[in-house]
Amino acid sequence: MTLVFGCKRIIGYFLTSCVVSILLNAEQNCEHHGPAHYEYHYDVHDEHTGDVHGQHEARKDDHTHGEYYLIDADGHKRTVKYHVEGKSGFIAEVHREPVKGFHDAPAHHNFHHKFEEKY
Repeated sequence: MTLVFGCKRIIGYFLTSCVVSILLNAEQNCEHHGPAHYEYHYDVHDEHTGDVHGQHEARKDDHTHGEYYLIDADGHKRTVKYHVEGKSGFIAEVHREPVKGFHDAPAHHNFHHKFEEKY
């Protein structure tokens, strides 16, 4: 009985020391990044497919704000304005409005892929 209890005690000490070692190494290996600063934007307007969308975003330190938009299949423009302040999470405001003169995307004709398998 003493041998079993002694083995459990040794295993317990070993596991405890492993956990402490892992935690200390994880703390030492943490990457520290400098402040984040960026800004970008893009716009897509593809006459062939009818794809219209875009986005812009800027970040300085823990403050991020931006907006993206797209034309939904039903002809409404959806615009999402968002921001993140520190650990506040993603806060978004969504707007939808009809687009004047919207027409459905052109039908995709003659875009058939012919697959032939030869042995």
